[in-house]
Amino acid sequence: MSSLKRSILRQRPRLLYAGIGGDAARTAEVSEIVFISKGSGKAEIGEHAFPFAAGDLLLFNRGCEHKETFDTSVDARELIFIGIGNLHILGLSPDALLKDREFYLIHTDSFADTLRTYTTQLVAETEGTQPMHEAVAESLLRIVLLLSLRLAAFDASLTFGENADYVRAKEYFDEHFTEIDDVSDVCKSLYVNKYYLSHLFTKETGMPPVKYLISKRIELACKLLETSDDNVADIGAKCGYTDPCYFNRVFKKVKGLTPLRYRYLFKEKNK
Repeated sequence: MSSLKRSILRQRPRLLYAGIGGDAARTAEVSEIVFISKGSGKAEIGEHAFPFAAGDLLLFNRGCEHKETFDTSVDARELIFIGIGNLHILGLSPDALLKDREFYLIHTDSFADTLRTYTTQLVAETEGTQPMHEAVAESLLRIVLLLSLRLAAFDASLTFGENADYVRAKEYFDEHFTEIDDVSDVCKSLYVNKYYLSHLFTKETGMPPVKYLISKRIELACKLLETSDDNVADIGAKCGYTDPCYFNRVFKKVKGLTPLRYRYLFKEKNK
């Protein structure tokens, strides 16, 4: 085993099961890798659905309830599932395939054919009787696992990695910033860990999600103060603040003056 394998896989993973199937609903009793070899559909995780297509790779932590459903309009439908035990990846807790999340979907793009070959052969070896088929299956498992980890951790251009997660979260904030009551609710909607979301926003914007939310609201408030004659309470409500006093406090903390003073100075400057 190479030094890279030794550094990432802290112990030898064990193949618990592998097979080929179609629609499936189950709880991952162990960490699982699912490769979509044919067709398209969606993976349902709790109340959330994630679309997938042929060539996509789905990673599940142990205990994650999931259901893969193929589009009925597609004739060719096939997924390859692999259950892994004795798993210990560098930086993760034992038997965990992912950090800070239960589920990960990867668009493998140019790696799709490679993964299709390895996963299909892996299943064939587990069902075969050829000499050394168990040893071959074990080696194929390590290859598939390492490829999956590389795609998930090191190739953001091919995955729903940090950049894509940030774009998705930022789009949600930009569209719903006046409606968001609790950032934790956003995390549930986007299926991301709140600490991970905070890391993404701090890394990309220089501020945590709550501060970004406030900045969006105050930006809108300034625009409304400048372009409308609405009273301050109504403007605060339009920006997500039902309590006028709280709106005044937040606005003053961000801008250094009250909303009324801001409006007055803006009008004076633009006479």
